[in-house]
Amino acid sequence: MNEKKYAKQIVETILSQLGGNLFIAMTGVKLNYTINDKHQPVLQCFLPKDIKIKNNINIVLIAYNMGLDLYEYTFINAQDLNNIKIIKHICEVYAEDLIPLFEQETGMFCY
Repeated sequence: MNEKKYAKQIVETILSQLGGNLFIAMTGVKLNYTINDKHQPVLQCFLPKDIKIKNNINIVLIAYNMGLDLYEYTFINAQDLNNIKIIKHICEVYAEDLIPLFEQETGMFCY
């Protein structure tokens, strides 16, 4: 299986762990996926600009660490390409903690 197809399957799993289509409907996120420099699949969540979100977070990255079978969260405030600020980076997140951490850091409910 090629790397891009594998990454898509992993991010679809991450999305389902967050609540799938209900997560998308409740948060209004726009989704994309990529592979980071560590060759980890990453789900990119672009939060809506028209609502107030805790710490002005507007991008959430969720990377899957295959070796540990855990996730990494990165919460970002990006005003533009020249002004990117990492609000919080959390390593070694278990699947059952994906929703509580998202809700805690953004102030948004997943479902």
